[in-house]
Amino acid sequence: MTGHYLLLFLFFYLCSLSSSTPFPAHQQNLLTTLFAPDYNPLFIPVKNASVPQEVFLEATLQKIIDVDMDKGVFTTLIWLDMHWEDDYLKWDPEEYGGVDRLHLPPSSVWTPDIFLFNDITGHFADDLKRDNPFLVVDSDGHVRWIPPLVLKTMCDFTGNSQETEHCELKFGSWVYNANQLDLISKISSMDLEGYTANQVWDLESASVERHETKYDCCPEAFVDITYAIRFHTKSVWSLM
Repeated sequence: MTGHYLLLFLFFYLCSLSSSTPFPAHQQNLLTTLFAPDYNPLFIPVKNASVPQEVFLEATLQKIIDVDMDKGVFTTLIWLDMHWEDDYLKWDPEEYGGVDRLHLPPSSVWTPDIFLFNDITGHFADDLKRDNPFLVVDSDGHVRWIPPLVLKTMCDFTGNSQETEHCELKFGSWVYNANQLDLISKISSMDLEGYTANQVWDLESASVERHETKYDCCPEAFVDITYAIRFHTKSVWSLM
C-alpha cells in the first residue's frame, strides 16, 4: 500500500512539473508577439522620448594581460556588464505558459552603442556586434548583457619602473548625447572579485568616474564612464 501511494505521489508531482515548465511553443509565440513589425533594434527603446535611455554599466577587471611600455599599449581582459530597460520587451508570463525570461542574440534587440574611446585596434565595435554570448531579457523589460572583451588601449606610460603607472578605459556612446542616453555607474571602484594577478604587475587601484563633456561637434553634452587603473612593477616595489 505504501508503494502504491508513493507511485501516485510521484505521478502527480511529475505532472505538476510538466504543466509548469515553459514549452518551446510558448516561447515561439512570445517571440512572434514581441518582435512584431513595430519593434526595431535600431531605435532607443523608450516610449517617452523626453526621457533618456538609462544604461547601467560596470566593467569587471579580470586580468592585466600585457603592458607594452615602448608602444604605450595596455592589454586587459574585462567583462563589460550592461543592463537597461526596454519598454517594448515586456510581457505577462501567465499569458505565455509561464515563460518569464528569454535568452537572445544581441543583434535581435536594441543594445547601446558603447565605444572605447582610447581603443587602438579599431575593432572594439566589431567585438560588440558578435552574437555570443547571448543577453538575458526578463518579462519586466530588464535586459542584461555581459560580453567578455580583450581590450588594447592607448596609454601614456612614464617608463620609470619606480613609479606608479596609470591607464584609463573610457567608455561612452558615440552618437547619443546625455539627453538621449545616460550612462550610470553604481560603483566608485572597479569590481575586482574575479581578478587574476599578473606575474609582473601589481594592481594598486581601479577607480570609476562619470563625466559629461561637450565637444566642438555638438551643443549637447555626452556621457562617459572612465576607469582609471593604477599599477606598478612587482620586482622594484617588493624591495622597498
